[in-house]
Amino acid sequence: MRFSPVIAALLCFTTWMSMAHATNGPVASCCLRWSITRVPLERIVNYTNQSEGICPIRAVVFQTKRGRRICSDPNSDWALRAIRKVDEEKEIKALQEESTSDIPPAVSTAPTNARQKECRNGRRRQRKKTRRGRKGQRKRV
Repeated sequence: MRFSPVIAALLCFTTWMSMAHATNGPVASCCLRWSITRVPLERIVNYTNQSEGICPIRAVVFQTKRGRRICSDPNSDWALRAIRKVDEEKEIKALQEESTSDIPPAVSTAPTNARQKECRNGRRRQRKKTRRGRKGQRKRV
């Protein structure tokens, strides 16, 4: 059985298309148009650049704290401010992680036998010691 060049070319093209789709992700995740939504910069936690290779337009895809995606024009003033803000926060976080990795963990000096209870605000307070405990206390009349 002989393969014709047309079948070989079709097989190569199909393989190439499936590899391109697997490495670049599905086209469904592309932004098809820019959004006019402008959220406060404090809500943006990350961004990615979308190029025109597989997707139809160039865009910046912002990720918010709630997990929403916002597609924006990469040349708009708001997008440039948001990119600058995210980059600065990443740089600060990297510097903090670098500086804290050199410091050994602190050792607690509090006595271990002290009974403590955690309050609503996260602080700890010492419990009162009673003879009978909380369940055995008598009500005063």
